[in-house]
Amino acid sequence: MEIGYQTSKGILLSEELKTIPKKSKNPLQPIFEALMNSFEAIEKLEDGKIIIDFNIKNDLYTDKEGKSQTEKFYFTSITISDNGVGFNEREFERIFTLRDNTKNVNNKGTGRIQFLHYFEETHFNSIYKDITSKYKNCEFILSKANSFLVNNAIILVEKDEETKSKALGTTITFKKPLDDKDYDIYTRITPQEVKDSCISYYLQYFCENVSRIPSIEIKRIVGDVQTKTIITKNDIPKPTHSEQIDICYSSLKDNQIISISKKEAFTITIFLIGDNKLLTNNIILTSKGAEAIKFPIDCLLPSEKIDGNRYLVLVSSNYIDQKDSDTRGELKILSSEQYIEQNKDTLAPEEVILIDTIIKDTNSKLSSLRPEIENKFKEKQQDIEELKHLFLLNEYSVQNSDIKYDDSDETVLRKVYQADAKIAAKKDAALKKLLKEAEEINIKDSKNYQHEIDAISKKYVQVLPLQNRNELAQYIARRRILLNCIDRILDKYQKIENDNSNIKEVVLHNLIFPQYSTDTANSNLWFINEEYIYYKGYSDTALSKIEVNEKKIFKDAFSTEEENYLISLGENRKIKRPDVLLFPSEGKCIIIEFKAPSVNVSYYLSEIPFYAGLIANYSKNEFKFKSFYGYLVGESIEPKDILKTGTGDWVISEHLDYIYRPLINIYDDFVTGKVIGTLYTEVIKYSTLFERAKIRNKIFIEKLEGNKTE
Repeated sequence: MEIGYQTSKGILLSEELKTIPKKSKNPLQPIFEALMNSFEAIEKLEDGKIIIDFNIKNDLYTDKEGKSQTEKFYFTSITISDNGVGFNEREFERIFTLRDNTKNVNNKGTGRIQFLHYFEETHFNSIYKDITSKYKNCEFILSKANSFLVNNAIILVEKDEETKSKALGTTITFKKPLDDKDYDIYTRITPQEVKDSCISYYLQYFCENVSRIPSIEIKRIVGDVQTKTIITKNDIPKPTHSEQIDICYSSLKDNQIISISKKEAFTITIFLIGDNKLLTNNIILTSKGAEAIKFPIDCLLPSEKIDGNRYLVLVSSNYIDQKDSDTRGELKILSSEQYIEQNKDTLAPEEVILIDTIIKDTNSKLSSLRPEIENKFKEKQQDIEELKHLFLLNEYSVQNSDIKYDDSDETVLRKVYQADAKIAAKKDAALKKLLKEAEEINIKDSKNYQHEIDAISKKYVQVLPLQNRNELAQYIARRRILLNCIDRILDKYQKIENDNSNIKEVVLHNLIFPQYSTDTANSNLWFINEEYIYYKGYSDTALSKIEVNEKKIFKDAFSTEEENYLISLGENRKIKRPDVLLFPSEGKCIIIEFKAPSVNVSYYLSEIPFYAGLIANYSKNEFKFKSFYGYLVGESIEPKDILKTGTGDWVISEHLDYIYRPLINIYDDFVTGKVIGTLYTEVIKYSTLFERAKIRNKIFIEKLEGNKTE
C-alpha cells in the first residue's frame, strides 16, 4: 500500500459522504461492527481472542479551600483487538471502496461507515501476511475530517512495511467522538453493560457458533485500575425450541393485499430466560446473526413473566439478510400500509413478504408451541369478543387491526376505527345495496313501511365504520358543549353587567370561528346559520390575503388614485381585517362582526358597509362581488339607538327579535352615483342566536343523551 492519503478517483468524497447511510441510533454500533470484523478474522482459529478496552483518564480536583477532592473522568479511546488473520491487501481494498459488497452480497461494509459517523479518527494497526507470505505491519487512519477531505480521501496510510513479528492480528482504536452525548456514554458505560449489549445484539450468531465462541474480554481502564468481564459460551442462553416455518409472499388485487402460494423458509428460535437476565419479552428479526428490529409479543405484556421467565424469539432467514440496508439493522421489508402506498398505481406489483406477515406468523407459531402463550391468546380473544358484541364491531376490521395483548379497550377500539377507514370501498358497496333495498319499500303500506325503514336503518348503522358513528356522536356532543359555553358566558354577562366588568369580544369570536382560521367545516358557524359551515371562509384575516379559488380577491395592482385613498390618513386599508368573511357563491359575500356583550353595537353600524365598500371597489373584476350580507352580533342592542343613527332605514323585526336594514346601495369610490353592489344587514343578539341554535339541535342532543333536555 502506498504511504499517504489514499485519494479517490472519479468521485468527490465530500459529496459522496452526504449520500452514505445515516448514523445508527445505537452508540455501541461501531463496537458491534468492529466485533463482527474480528469474528470473521478469527473464524478458522481454535484459540481466537478478542479484547475490548474502554480507556478512561481520571483527574483529581481540589476545592478552593483545599478540603475535598473530586475525581473526574474523561474518555480517551476504545480499542478492539483480535489475533485473527490481519488486515491484508484485500481487506484494505474493501475499506477503501464505499458501499463495497464483494465479501458477501449481503455484507455492504456498514462498519466503516459507522466509524466515520461516530469518531473523528479510527486508527487501524494490523499485522498480516501478504500474497508472498511475508509478515507486514500496516497502520492507517479512517476519517472524514477536513484535513482528509481536502485531499479527497478518507484514509491516511502511515505505515505498511515488513515486520519481524509473527503475531497476526488487528487493533482498531476509536478516538475523538464527534458527538458530546456519545463521549459521555463511552465515559460512563461499564464492561457488564457492554457485555449484555453484545450478547443481545449477536445472540443469533452466538447461538449458531456456541461451540467455538472465542474468548471475548471487555475492560474499562481508568489509570491503573481495571474492571473487566468475559463473554464465554456459558453466558449464551440455550434455546427452548427452534423450528423452520414457511411464510407466504403477498401481492395486491383490487388494492387489497392477498397471500399467494410462493413461500420462503424462516427459522424461529425460542428462548425462555430468567426475568433477572431478560427485561422485556420480544420478537427480534436478525440479519446475518445480528439484531435488526425488535417487536413485542402479541399475547404478553413487555415486562410480563411466566414462571419466572420472559420470552425471546429470534427470527432468521436468507430473505431478511437480503433485505438488510447499507445501515445495518434497517431492513427494507415493507409493512402492509407501505406496500399498498408504493404500489397503488402499479399494474404488476412486486411480490414480497411483509413485515406484518412475519410477525403475525411468528406469533401464531409461538402460540402453538407454548401452551401458556396460547392461554394468554385465548384470554385476549375473549376480551375482544366482548367488545365486538358491545360496540357492534365489524369482524373484518377486527381481524385487520393489529391488536396487541397489552392494548387497553380504548386502544383496541381506536385500532378498529383505523381499520374501518381502510375498508371504504366495501362499505360503500354495502351502503349502496341497503339504499337499493330502501327504494323497494312499499310506501303505500302504511302498516309496515315504518317497520321496514327501521330495519334497514339498523343494518345501515352496522355497516357504517364505528369511527364514523363515534365521530357523529362526538360532533353532536361538541355542539352541546358549545351551547353550554355560550349560555354560561351570557349568564355571566347578565350577572356582572352592573359591576363594570367586561367579557372580551375575542372569547365569543374564537368559540364560533377561531381567529386566523379558514376551516369553516370544523368551526361553530352553525351557531349563526347551518349553511355557513359549507362556505369558503376566513376569520380575522387581512383583506389583501383573502383568496377565493386559490386567487387573491384584491387587485394585484392599484391605480395611483386608488392607492392614494387606500393609504390615506396614515392608514393601510388593504390590511383591514373583518371578523369573518364567507363566500357562498359567485358574486356573493357574507360579512360578520362580533362585539363584546357589554358594547353598544349602535356605535359600530358603519363597519360592515365600510368592509363591503372596500371589497366591492378594490377586488378583481373576475369575482363580480355585488351582493353583500352583513351580520352585526352583540348583546347590548338598543333599537332606539340604532334608529337614531340616521344610517339607513332600519326595521325592527316583530317576531324574530332582531333589527335589519333592507338592501342599500354600495357606490363606486371614484364615479359619483355609480352603484356597484347592494348590502343587506342584520343586527342580532347572541342570546337570540343561542335560542335558535338550541331549538335546531334539540332533537339530536336528546337522541344522544337518551333523555329530554332542559
